[in-house]
Amino acid sequence: MSLRSAVAHRNLLYLLSLKELRTRYKKSVLGWAWSLLNPLTQMGIFSVIFLYVFKATPPIGDPSGLKNFPLYFLSGALPFNFFAITVGVAIGSVQGGAGLIKKVQFPHEHLVFSVVVAQFVTLLIELVVLAVALLLAGNMVLPWLPVLLLVLGLLALFTTGVALMLSAANVFYHDVNYLWGILSQILFYSTPVIYNPAIIEVRALRFIANYGPTGSFITAVHNVVYDLRMPGNGRLLQLVVMSFAMFALGAWAFDKLSPRFAEEM
Repeated sequence: MSLRSAVAHRNLLYLLSLKELRTRYKKSVLGWAWSLLNPLTQMGIFSVIFLYVFKATPPIGDPSGLKNFPLYFLSGALPFNFFAITVGVAIGSVQGGAGLIKKVQFPHEHLVFSVVVAQFVTLLIELVVLAVALLLAGNMVLPWLPVLLLVLGLLALFTTGVALMLSAANVFYHDVNYLWGILSQILFYSTPVIYNPAIIEVRALRFIANYGPTGSFITAVHNVVYDLRMPGNGRLLQLVVMSFAMFALGAWAFDKLSPRFAEEM
């Protein structure tokens, strides 16, 4: 199936995305609150370690002047978790839809797209809470929300490309799911979620934190909501190129492998 066919079957994508959203917290007492519980727990743990164990100084927003580690952490953790969780769930989405793939002809990409859409909706809800917290802290983030949505849109495109590629590979090699668990941890600590890249003395490591595949996105988000300024033109160009290139590569790989899904399952 081509992406053109996927667009033609957009109503199916809507139904699959709605199903993903409805079943995510089905029979759960806290419901959507669970989507915030994980990052809030992480925030509490890392805040204690950062502020009280290492007695480090929180990053200072430039030019906002904001000096608040929990908000710095959440500004980076929410988009990073969107990327990591979306890819992690999407990896098994094609294999999990084996029954549907064997019985019905439809764009297999929708199994991945529905995960991305559902998780992106969750991210937007979380960011509303973050925006309120930033406003209460004195950071007038409202004028910067359109720029934030642009950056997050590019992140979603990049995430979709990675998810398409790995979900297709997982049908043939189930090791992909286990490898992603390791890789996502490496990416978390190489991404400036809990630290300011400026404090890294080793130039190569500082470059990875600033311009790595996830580091560049998270730095851009920090620029917008924590610093209250536009990311540099070079960084924006990098995000655009990375996002479209990764999406094109993932779509190409998925399209090549999808005709063999049914016989492998």
